[in-house]
Amino acid sequence: MEFFYRKFKGREVNIYPLGDWHIGSRQCNEDFVRKVVGIVKDDPIGYWIGMSDFMENALIGSKSDVYTQTMPPREQMEHICDIMAPIASKGLWTIAGNHEERTMRVAGIRPEEFIAAKLNIPFMGFSVMGVLELDRVRGPYRFSVFCHHNYGGGYTVGGKANRAEGLRKIVPTADATFSGHFHITSRIPYTWFEAGETQVIKRTGYDYITGSALTWNESYAEEKAKPAASVEHIKVTFGVQNVSGNDGRYQKYEVITA
Repeated sequence: MEFFYRKFKGREVNIYPLGDWHIGSRQCNEDFVRKVVGIVKDDPIGYWIGMSDFMENALIGSKSDVYTQTMPPREQMEHICDIMAPIASKGLWTIAGNHEERTMRVAGIRPEEFIAAKLNIPFMGFSVMGVLELDRVRGPYRFSVFCHHNYGGGYTVGGKANRAEGLRKIVPTADATFSGHFHITSRIPYTWFEAGETQVIKRTGYDYITGSALTWNESYAEEKAKPAASVEHIKVTFGVQNVSGNDGRYQKYEVITA
């Protein structure tokens, strides 16, 4: 697990977890991808984190069909960098995903490292714990954010939620966890209790699933009669307000649709 820290000015920051675009797949809705990139670009307090599987990266022997992808893997990487160039300065980090990892297994090369280097953002391996600190406010206004692409082939909503919730076993007191991979959007609250000096303190974190840009027709999911992916992404606002009796931190959740 890698560590990241960033201090932001003001009382709010918007985080956009981007990934599962599968650029190169016939099912990638590139118009939606460009729409989200435009939203991030125009958001004065918006930053993005990379959840990976940006590329389809179909290779011989993989589940994806190497003969139907719209461009070879090298072009996929370059195309992703071109799409994301307008928001490169707003990138905080990116992590590894299973589709890019195919190249690592057969050739010892990680496409995410190429993409991260081209965009001048840190590549954080399989997982990262980020600390987001808000400025110009009093008190411990930090948010802990854990990101992992996640894994597994759960096709039911419950199965995907269980996989996302599984990150809590690694970081049980994180303010937020982010999972890609499952091609839906979701926010699952997780509440625990801590002992304060004079009272019991109730804490609530959230487990997020971050969405995708995949359509269903003529896809692997259609072939195997699996549920359709959600062409959606999420925006999470981390903020603080002056509220008596607690630290005033809050999270807002918004779904961005095609």
